[in-house]
Amino acid sequence: MSPFNQSMNQLVSYNNYVNADANPNININALRIGKTRFNLALCELHYTPMHGKTSNSCPNIEGHFLVIDTFNGPTGIIMDEYEEYTEYNTDEENMSDTDEDENNGISSNAPTHISHILDLYQREYATIENNVESVPHTKIRNYHNIIRRPNYIKPEIAECFELSTQEHIAIIKTIWIKLIQRKWKKVFALKQEILQQRCSPSSVYARQITGKWPDHCLNLPGLKGMLSDLL
Repeated sequence: MSPFNQSMNQLVSYNNYVNADANPNININALRIGKTRFNLALCELHYTPMHGKTSNSCPNIEGHFLVIDTFNGPTGIIMDEYEEYTEYNTDEENMSDTDEDENNGISSNAPTHISHILDLYQREYATIENNVESVPHTKIRNYHNIIRRPNYIKPEIAECFELSTQEHIAIIKTIWIKLIQRKWKKVFALKQEILQQRCSPSSVYARQITGKWPDHCLNLPGLKGMLSDLL
């Protein structure tokens, strides 16, 4: 197993879940959702009693993350509303005519933000988590524990697809950010150590005599090749 899949397994701890990145059951004819390959998205695991399943559904839908919604990265605005919102706010006349709610001063045309959806789903799962154990997930044995995690529903970087059976699924890529952060911390610490070694009088003297640093501090690590051992 590659370091990537090992880290993925450690991160999600799903006993029976197969990483969607390597799942052969994903329809290769699925259509990518969105204008870019990667999207800021909220996702949830499919759970038949909640989401339903018919004879027309993807046979292995229980093993997928469903897309709750995708959002514009810089603003956090739901993508379905983002273009309309930006067009509206470039029109100075519309901006001047915007009505504000008398009670809280919030614009009646305020777009839906990722925090609103996140709060809604977190409260929803808090109300159903005690009922899940009575109807176990068909593929994920510890599903009831997973949905109890405070960060179960959280912003993710994901590739989003529409299957031929019309479900919108996500392949989560956030793990790569965590791997890069973890790897860079190690590289940076090693780089600082080598720089300290190069400051020693013996290392400086060796460089003056030979024209190069001693073997123990010869190579200074950097970004290039940092992730080579993960592939």
